[in-house]
Amino acid sequence: MFNSIVVAFDGSPHANRALEIGSELAARDKATLNIIYVIDKSHLHVPEAIREMGETEHVIDPMPKLQVNYENAPTSMMSALAQANADSLDAMFQYADFIVGQAESGARHAGAAKVDSKVAQGDPAEEIITFAKNRKADLIVCGSRGLGKWKSMLLGSTSSKLVQLSTCSCLTVK
Repeated sequence: MFNSIVVAFDGSPHANRALEIGSELAARDKATLNIIYVIDKSHLHVPEAIREMGETEHVIDPMPKLQVNYENAPTSMMSALAQANADSLDAMFQYADFIVGQAESGARHAGAAKVDSKVAQGDPAEEIITFAKNRKADLIVCGSRGLGKWKSMLLGSTSSKLVQLSTCSCLTVK
């Protein structure tokens, strides 16, 4: 029934369940199982409009508005900050590679013979949909886990976006 199945995986309990189901379906149909892990750095920065709305509604404390003049900052400090950012991103990719390796092993153990994977960076729903299109997926399997109350309330969860935007069938598991 399925030829190519995509599993959105982040190591959470719901993603583990999605991997189990995706692996079982891939084994049953002799389909290729494609696993994607997306590094989403957007949660590290609250968009200005959301922060202002939270302050107006007294949901979050106002943040002091500081004027920072980077022109006078020592070059060594700016270099150190740039290196810290690069190291942080490198650590995220190393962790993602480890998690995806574990997911591949689990999928093969569950009977999926053809397993492919990718680590991407960006908006999770957009990256998963692009990955699914590139792999000519018949099905996307994902966990129902939310993103946190602010982002889910204002932007919707990744699983909701996948259902709305995907051109193939989606299975959301709990």
